Amino acid sequence: MPTRDAVFPANRHALYDEHRYSAAIRSGDLLFVSGQVGSRDDGSPEPVFEDQVRRAFANLDAVLQAAGCTFADVVDVTTFHTDPEA
Repeated sequence: MPTRDAVFPANRHALYDEHRYSAAIRSGDLLFVSGQVGSRDDGSPEPVFEDQVRRAFANLDAVLQAAGCTFADVVDVTTFHTDPEA
């Protein structure tokens, strides 16, 4: 079985420390990225929906970069949104 290594972006997101989970796990040639939310580095919510979406993808990009990957390496993305009209 391949070893599993935790991956964290350079400026570790406060949520990783607070909730004790890693941004991603590398196992062999695969990278499994945890859910990336549109919150700020300190874990506080981004109030504007459009900025939340941008920040979520920026957070994902930071995790990918920390693992030596880019969006070109991504195979699948699932997004969840709650009441974006509000």
